[in-house]
Amino acid sequence: MLKKLNLGDFGKVLVKFASAQVIYNVLRLIAGFLVVRIIAPEIYGLFSGVGIFLGYVMLGHLGTINGLGRELPYQLGKGNKELVDDYANTGFWISLFVGSIAFLLFSFLAIKNFFNQNDFNNTLVYATYTILGFFHIMNNAYLPVLYRTNSDFELLSKINIISAIVNIITVLLVYYFSFYGLLGRAVILIIIRFLLLYYFRPLKIKPKIDLNSFKVLLKVGIPIYAVGQVRPLWSTIQNNILFSVGGALQFGYYALVNIINGAIGVIPVAFNQVVYPRMAIQSGKGLGKNEILSQVKKPTFFQFGLLLSIAIIGAIVVPYIIPLILPKYSHGIKAAQWAFFIPVIQSLGLVNNYYNVIKKQKYYLISLIIGALIGLGYVLLKLHFNKFNLVYFPQGIIIGSLVQITLSVYFLIYKLKDD
Repeated sequence: MLKKLNLGDFGKVLVKFASAQVIYNVLRLIAGFLVVRIIAPEIYGLFSGVGIFLGYVMLGHLGTINGLGRELPYQLGKGNKELVDDYANTGFWISLFVGSIAFLLFSFLAIKNFFNQNDFNNTLVYATYTILGFFHIMNNAYLPVLYRTNSDFELLSKINIISAIVNIITVLLVYYFSFYGLLGRAVILIIIRFLLLYYFRPLKIKPKIDLNSFKVLLKVGIPIYAVGQVRPLWSTIQNNILFSVGGALQFGYYALVNIINGAIGVIPVAFNQVVYPRMAIQSGKGLGKNEILSQVKKPTFFQFGLLLSIAIIGAIVVPYIIPLILPKYSHGIKAAQWAFFIPVIQSLGLVNNYYNVIKKQKYYLISLIIGALIGLGYVLLKLHFNKFNLVYFPQGIIIGSLVQITLSVYFLIYKLKDD
């Protein structure tokens, strides 16, 4: 199939990395199903509900990690090794600083919750998130950015497989220790993930801030940051609406959507993770717009067809599987069916990377804001005029994402036409 698509060496790395991500997330999906089968919805809802705050932790780097994601492959393409090291070290310092602030804030919430509510379980949840908050930006933003070349992504694929196996094994903690096992498992997973990413990192790094590098990363990253934070902020606001209106129980039922999106939605993320630095490296080598955009076409068709097939099969199968293996979560089945189609729409968004590569994010930002507002508006209108229903939330994401991508492609064609 790769020969037919004529993807070449880059295509092989892309598909291999995406395949590893699929395996990783299928195992995560299995682990997630096992966990929610063991844990009551209200308990899982409490634990995952506090996790909403992690979305705000990612705001703390002020765009510098986004700038690092663009500048590292760009400077690699230009052959500026010294700048690459300075940028990487500065990003490391920033990540540790933001992680430390998150640790202190969650510690404050844990102490406050203990004295105000005298609820030991709630206090333990917040205490657990002191560790999760510290490593969150490191594992999900900084360290993955260091993996930029084809060989790096092959190594990252192996790390993901190891992480997935650990994900499955640690379900035993939840089985034997229930609530306490759930908390311990979360801590173990994030620490092991950090150790793997740090040990196999492709660059030697040390937490040392260089002011000139910081200024460059901030200048380059702020526009990308502003654009990149719209979608996570959109998701965070929507989760807040769900948690506030539906409560912990409905948020627990919504775990099915999160599990599916976490398992299958990672495919578009994986494609973006490989295609974006490839486009930036080509830009650093001085290649033109058409050559840069050529990296998008075939991967887009490939993943769209793959995800559409998965979505159709998943939507048909889920109503029969969930009542058998997760009967307590049957109220989330319809929402889960819709969730399969979120990655299908998002797979069309590889073209969005072009705006960040050429550092012209104006139209991309406009498309994101309009898409997010329409998606959230749909959810709020549905809740206002109808009874509460979990399906409104994945539907809102699908509608908003479709609007965003349509506008993005329109603006891109318009800009290309001008050039």
